[in-house]
Amino acid sequence: MDPQNPEKNPHAPALAVDWSRIDTVLFDMDGTLLDLHFDNRFWRELIPREYIRCQPDDPECARRRLEDEMQRVRGKLEWYCVDHWTRFTGLDILGLKRELAHHIALKPHADALLAALQRAGRRRVLVTNAHPQVYAFKHRLTRIGDRLDTIVSAHDLDCAKEEAAFWERLQRIAPHDPERTLLVDDNLLALASAAGAGIAELRGIRYPDERGEPMHSEDFVLLESLADLMSGLPATRDRAGDSAAT
Repeated sequence: MDPQNPEKNPHAPALAVDWSRIDTVLFDMDGTLLDLHFDNRFWRELIPREYIRCQPDDPECARRRLEDEMQRVRGKLEWYCVDHWTRFTGLDILGLKRELAHHIALKPHADALLAALQRAGRRRVLVTNAHPQVYAFKHRLTRIGDRLDTIVSAHDLDCAKEEAAFWERLQRIAPHDPERTLLVDDNLLALASAAGAGIAELRGIRYPDERGEPMHSEDFVLLESLADLMSGLPATRDRAGDSAAT
C-alpha cells in the first residue's frame, strides 16, 4: 500500500509474495525502480519537437516518419538503442536527455525495498532494456546501481527482454533458479516472455509514471506501489536468504 498517495491504493492488496520460495529478485529499471515520467516526457514531447524543428519544410511528414519508425522498432532492441536513434534522428540523444535530467527519480519505496531485500539476503539483479550509456547516465544521478548486486543490460545479451532468448542468455551473466525467482517489471510483454521462460513469480507496476494513467492487465498482478512487496519479507536473512547468497 502507498500511504503517501492513498488514492492509488487498491480495494484489496496485491497478491503477496511467498518469500520462503524466492532467492533472486529481478528488477526492471525505468517504470519499476525509476519513475517513467522522465522517459515519457523525453519520447512523447522532447524528441518529436526537436526532430520536427530540424525539418521545418515538412513538419507533418517528419512527424509521420518518426512515428512510423517508433512503431517499427517498438519491442525490439533498436527501440532502446542510443546509437539507432542518433543515426535516425540526427539528434544528440544523450545531450537531450540531460535537458530533462531533473525528472529522473527513484520511485516511492524503491530505496526501502532494496535495502530490505539486502537485509533479507535476497539477490537483487537489474535487468534493463536501457542502453548502457543511458543506465550510466541515470546511475550517476540516482546511484541506482549501488543498491543492486548485479546489473544486466539487454544490449549485453544482444536481445530485448521481450524476446525469449533474453532469459536463456541471462543465465550466463546472472545465474538463477527460475522457480525461485521474482521479476518486477512494468513491461507486460517482458513479463509474458519471462513467464514463458519459467520465471515463477511475476509482478507488474500499476503506475510506471507517477503522474500518468494506471496500467491494467488481466494476466499479471500489478503492484500499486513497491511497498506491496514488503509484506512478509523477513527482517533479516533467513533460510531462503542463505540459499540466495550461495
